Amino acid sequence: MNHLRIIFDGARPGAVNMDRDTHLLRTFTPGEAPILRLYRWEPAAVSIGYNQKDGDFDTAKAAAAGLDVVQRPTGGRAILHADELTYAVVGPTTGPLFGDSLNTAYSRINEALLDFLVSLGVDAEISTGESREDARSLVCFKSAGKHEIRVQGRKIIGSAQRRTGGAFLQHGSILSGPRHLQLPGYLRPGTRGSEMTPEQLALATTDLGRILGRDLSEADYTEMDQALARSFCRVLDLPPVEMAYADL
Repeated sequence: MNHLRIIFDGARPGAVNMDRDTHLLRTFTPGEAPILRLYRWEPAAVSIGYNQKDGDFDTAKAAAAGLDVVQRPTGGRAILHADELTYAVVGPTTGPLFGDSLNTAYSRINEALLDFLVSLGVDAEISTGESREDARSLVCFKSAGKHEIRVQGRKIIGSAQRRTGGAFLQHGSILSGPRHLQLPGYLRPGTRGSEMTPEQLALATTDLGRILGRDLSEADYTEMDQALARSFCRVLDLPPVEMAYADL
């Protein structure tokens, strides 16, 4: 466990992304070096939490718009993955690196995420929780739950974690553009959150493009992936070892 295995995995379909995260969790053995996988989504996709019902979502409308609909191996609520950086961390559930609980692992990973935002000149904070009413929404970015990261009161990073045996997976979305605002349009009428407009959701969220004042280019995404990897290495105090997914 004396290095961080880093996978720059590019843009892939939603089912591939979730299969890969799930596989990394299932095959991780305590004592191995932790893994950081950085990726994007092509085509854009709606992911729903492990305990959500796909019947709440208009999958036909999503498919007509060219969106995949996939289920995550983690909990939480629905996300439209379009303009974002996505990270996944796989590591041991006990030990000095991530602590011995869900909360300590979240806190450790949040240190790296905050370090990354600071490197971009972004002043962020960690949310202390949400109201009971907000927690019942089907839309992840409607509000900021405990451990999630905000900028000027607006959510910019949403994360979820799953722990199985001696390993955990935490993955999350770092918003980089506005397309996540379209998510309520793919909920079935009458479900919680379907009444929201993009304008209302925009009041609860922000993104890197909005903060930096420009649309992000492919070069920006490549540079930000590298910056995010450096932040994880710095916070975890581990040297990087870049790998391909196929090599694991």
